Amino acid sequence: MRLTINQSLPLPLELNNISLPEKLPPIVLVAFTRPELLKQVLADLAKQTLCPQQILAFIDGARKAKDEPLIEECIELLTEFHHTVPVEIVKRSHNLGCDMNAVCALTEAFSSYPAVIYLEDDIVANPYFYDRMCRLLEAYRDFPPVFSVTAYANFPSGLNQLISENFMVSKRVFAYGLGTWADRWKAIDMTNYKRGNNPFGHFYDIPATIQTKYTILNQFFLEKETHKHDWVITMTLASLYKGYAHITPMVSFIQNIGFGHPRAKTYKTGGEPAWANAHSDLSACLNTLPPSLELTETLAAPLEGVELAKHLQACDCLWLNPSDTWQLLRRYKGWRSRIAFLKLFFSRFLIYVRRIRAGLVA
Repeated sequence: MRLTINQSLPLPLELNNISLPEKLPPIVLVAFTRPELLKQVLADLAKQTLCPQQILAFIDGARKAKDEPLIEECIELLTEFHHTVPVEIVKRSHNLGCDMNAVCALTEAFSSYPAVIYLEDDIVANPYFYDRMCRLLEAYRDFPPVFSVTAYANFPSGLNQLISENFMVSKRVFAYGLGTWADRWKAIDMTNYKRGNNPFGHFYDIPATIQTKYTILNQFFLEKETHKHDWVITMTLASLYKGYAHITPMVSFIQNIGFGHPRAKTYKTGGEPAWANAHSDLSACLNTLPPSLELTETLAAPLEGVELAKHLQACDCLWLNPSDTWQLLRRYKGWRSRIAFLKLFFSRFLIYVRRIRAGLVA
């Protein structure tokens, strides 16, 4: 069932006018084998203008023997940090993997708390992070169409020239400093997380917009590369299918320090991508909120097939099989769009053939 927006309650317009609840949401912190990054994360949490009341730390189990000393070092850091902020440590008995550890951590936290703030061991927070996230969760608690709030800014080029408020309504979300509620989490059934699940069907069934074209590309690889996992894409699609929106900032009040780390899940080499922290401001204290829960026209407008084909073509390692191509031709009927998808199919045909010969999913 899709959600409809009912604004019978007046929308909050400024975070500074939001009163904090007596019981603040805990920070769910996931970590594994990067104590040097976790140390920086904890150092910045100690500098918050609003001190967190509780940290729930979930440490994944070892994959190999050499992981154990690094895991123990993380536990020592968290144990010591308990003197600053109360920390409850959950050490996994075996390795769940990055995605399952995150999903299980949130699910377990929601069994005891109505709302939480999620952080990973490579996300450093600016001094206003916890205060702003607590106020965001309180501001939108009684607005069911809002699935999440986040501290990470990522939006199409030029959109910041069209939005004057500090936050916007989005259909795309990142987990770099994420806040959400137990009822929303349960509503999209993330408790029963399945790798690559897509309620729309296939990647080409996802409605294409200037935002969702990135989700479409990510979902393509989840469907084609069966070893890949990305719980955030699965969450994004589940919330998109249900009609949820996300409240995201125009300026990041966190920073990702994990790019290029040898034990990162992705982006292990090559350093930090240009987009990663492009909008980060570690001194920002954001305040003004969107006056509506509707998307801007730019974000809501359907994407023409030729634009989607161009976006997919820009990814050098993407290919289409005949079935994918046929479905895209059926969905996008304009002749320019059909030519663009056919061009993409034939230009990557050799990749498709090589995958078949290698016995890979095509």
